[in-house]
Amino acid sequence: MMNAAFRAAGIDAVYEAREIPPERWPAAMEALWRDGIAGANVTVPHKEGALAAAREASDTAREIGAANTLIRTDDGWRADNTDGPGFITWLVELGLTDAARKETLVLGAGGSAREVAWALQRMGAERIRIANRSVERAEELVRTLGEGEATAESIDGARAPEGGLVVNCTSLGLRDGDPLPIGAQALAGAKAVLDLVYPDTALVLAARRAGIRAEHGLGMLVHQGCLAFERWTSRLPGPRVLAGAAAEETRRRKGEPPGGRRSS
Repeated sequence: MMNAAFRAAGIDAVYEAREIPPERWPAAMEALWRDGIAGANVTVPHKEGALAAAREASDTAREIGAANTLIRTDDGWRADNTDGPGFITWLVELGLTDAARKETLVLGAGGSAREVAWALQRMGAERIRIANRSVERAEELVRTLGEGEATAESIDGARAPEGGLVVNCTSLGLRDGDPLPIGAQALAGAKAVLDLVYPDTALVLAARRAGIRAEHGLGMLVHQGCLAFERWTSRLPGPRVLAGAAAEETRRRKGEPPGGRRSS
C-alpha cells in the first residue's frame, strides 16, 4: 500500500515490515532513528510505548494516549496518531456521520477502542458504550476519555444500540475460527456494524446475513495510511492508490488472480 503511494508520487523510498518483540521496543525505536529511517507506522503492542519514548508528540497522539505514526526530526521521533482521524474520514466516506452522532457500542478497551472513542467524541456522539470482557479495563478507558457521555459494560450480554453503530475493536477475527465478539442476535437494530479487522470477518458476514450493513476495516487502514504518508512527505496521496494496492494484496493472499476473481 505505502510502496504503491511512493511509486505514484515518484518518491525514491521503500516501506518494509519489521517485527519487534515488546521487550526490545525502546532500543529498537532508537536504532531506527540512528539508521536514518524517515518514518514508521507502529501497531500493537507498541502504540503506547511509541508515544512514551518519542521526543515530541502531536496533540492528537497525546489526547488519544497512543501513537501509530513516527516522523523523523533532527532530535528524535515525533509521535502522531492517524488512526483516530482516519476513522473519522472513513465514517464520512461511508455516509455514517449521523449514526456516529447517536449511540455507539465499541467492542474492546485497548488502543484501537481508545482511538475510535476519541474520534466519536469529536463527531459529537450522544453516547459511547465501551464493552469489554474485563469491565475494569472498560471503566479505565471511560475515565481517560475525560468528556462526553461514555459508559462501561461487560461484553457478555452487550446489545447493539437501535439505529446506532457497533464497532469491533477487539482482535477477534484476525484468525480463522475466531468466535464472534458478541452474538449475531445482539446486532439486531444496529444501523451498521464496522469491524477494524479486514477482510470480511465472521462478524461482518453475520451482520450481513441479518440484513445489517457491515464493513470490514480496510477503508480505515487506507485513510489512516494516507494521513501517515502526508506526515512523512507533505503530500497527501489519493486513497484510490492505496486502496487498489491493498485490494490487490488481499486477492494475492487469497490465491485469486490479479484484478480479482475471473468467471468462465
